[in-house]
Amino acid sequence: MSYSSFLFAQASKDASDPTGSNVTWEWGLHAGNLLPNQIPGLTEITGLGGFRGGYRIADQGFIESGVATGSGNGASWTNLYASIRMEIPVETIVGLVFTGLDAIYYEGAGRDKKLFGGGHVGGGIQAQLGGSVWFRSDMKFTVNPGTSMYIDFGIMFRMP
Repeated sequence: MSYSSFLFAQASKDASDPTGSNVTWEWGLHAGNLLPNQIPGLTEITGLGGFRGGYRIADQGFIESGVATGSGNGASWTNLYASIRMEIPVETIVGLVFTGLDAIYYEGAGRDKKLFGGGHVGGGIQAQLGGSVWFRSDMKFTVNPGTSMYIDFGIMFRMP
């Protein structure tokens, strides 16, 4: 793929597969809401945004990592994560199932900053918008501290 086709998200001949079976690596941006539960000092829905990237390791498998961060109502939240993901193509939509590990650095309202290790499971969908550009939406359930659900939407750039 040439530099100009990457910049303008134009598809090379190899990028037209609507199931993404030819994708080798990917990166993207996402934004959404964190729904916290039993997290001291973090009681309100908090907007997050971030970056993620992935690399194919099997026919239907990827490893991916990323960051989601945000603040609101006197609290701040940063989540660094690594996942293993399985893709499930169904016609032109690709279902996702993933699990992984988290490092969460947060400061609750009126509390000290703390670092926690935890884990997550999740699922989602993605669909090709055109060329190398894909829409992706996830729902990720995280454990420790407390429990939380992160619901996000984003754009992925998937490269053969």
